[in-house]
Amino acid sequence: MTDSPPPIDKISHTASPQSDVVSRPSAPGARCPLEQVSEGSNHPDPAVTERERRLVEAARSGDPSAIEVLYRDHYNTIYRYALYRVGSPQAAEDVSSQVFLGMVRGLPRFRWQGKPVLAWLYGIAQKQVAMFLRDSKRGRAHIQLEEAGQLVGDNPDPGAGVDAEVRRAQLAGALRMLPESQREVILLRQVLSLSLAETAATLDRSEGAVKQLQLRGLATLRDILGPQRL
Repeated sequence: MTDSPPPIDKISHTASPQSDVVSRPSAPGARCPLEQVSEGSNHPDPAVTERERRLVEAARSGDPSAIEVLYRDHYNTIYRYALYRVGSPQAAEDVSSQVFLGMVRGLPRFRWQGKPVLAWLYGIAQKQVAMFLRDSKRGRAHIQLEEAGQLVGDNPDPGAGVDAEVRRAQLAGALRMLPESQREVILLRQVLSLSLAETAATLDRSEGAVKQLQLRGLATLRDILGPQRL
């Protein structure tokens, strides 16, 4: 597993990438996704927003370096989302590659509206995941214990043992039992560590609605897992 995504020019336009082409990025953050939840708005830094706007405009003009930066900025987040939804690292790599192929193809039609690029990529990822699950006829992907740790943060230290892996697998399974709206908020806020403002923009909801879905989702998880598990 490497710390950076595969080169964007290695993404196939006709077939799914092979395992030696697309390598799994490391999962950022070591905390459990349901701990240390921030209730602040965390509005994006205007300087960061302006940087992304400039990158988008340059990418739309065909600047390969700008496309590369957008790809590297968002690959880990899209990969982790895909891994959670499809359960298999290889399938997550395939889905992620198709998402960024869709980004490259869609850039000429993309219009900056002040929302994070991640909101656009998330929409593409949702469609690619749905296509994968439909084509594989699995409906819900099975997540192996050894893969579950990647869904919620870094792998546990060697001393954590099997109990930590089991807990992560139980959490991943419980998240899949949530209503879709609650699951997506919990996934974006806690698993992918998006800010409240980023999550609201990505889901096209108000920050108040995101807070309510987050609270309901956490309450549902407590009902499923028990308070001692959260």
